[in-house]
Amino acid sequence: METNATACATDQAPGEEEKPIDVTRGKAIIEQISNTPNNRRYLIPTLQKIQDVYRYLPDPVIKLLMARLKISRAEIYGVISFYPQLRITEPGKYIIKLCYGTACFVKGAAIIANKIRDEYHIRPGETDKSKMFTLQTASCLGNCGAAPMAIIAEDTHGTIDPEQTSALLASYRDRKDETPAEAEEITS
Repeated sequence: METNATACATDQAPGEEEKPIDVTRGKAIIEQISNTPNNRRYLIPTLQKIQDVYRYLPDPVIKLLMARLKISRAEIYGVISFYPQLRITEPGKYIIKLCYGTACFVKGAAIIANKIRDEYHIRPGETDKSKMFTLQTASCLGNCGAAPMAIIAEDTHGTIDPEQTSALLASYRDRKDETPAEAEEITS
């Protein structure tokens, strides 16, 4: 079962100001939608394009999409809540997809999740306060021979020693000045 953040897009820490969103790129995507009566068929591909740009679906852009497609917030959020890959809250710089399939679970996935919870104070579907990590779980990542496994950003990690979880995540935390793509280029 994959999870995604389901908190309201306006959730924020007390005293923390919401960052303004530049809707220019989202507006450009939305303006490409045909003005035909059957334009709702563009909803899911448009949501995916918007998320590709922002890494999540910011509320100001969702409002523009609602107006363009002439649909309610409930209809859009019904779609978003159905597809776990769609996010309404900003994810951490690195998304951790932890396999919870049978082999991974038996070999320590729950221990890994507990270590992440203890160190970063997040559970599946949550992002740590520093916006460095978002934890997600997956039913199966398709490599049971490498259990327990996780995908962090674009990197696949197999046969993870649960006791080395902190060290593994520290290697990503230490890259904090790089984007995930830049980090990938350096290690390639």
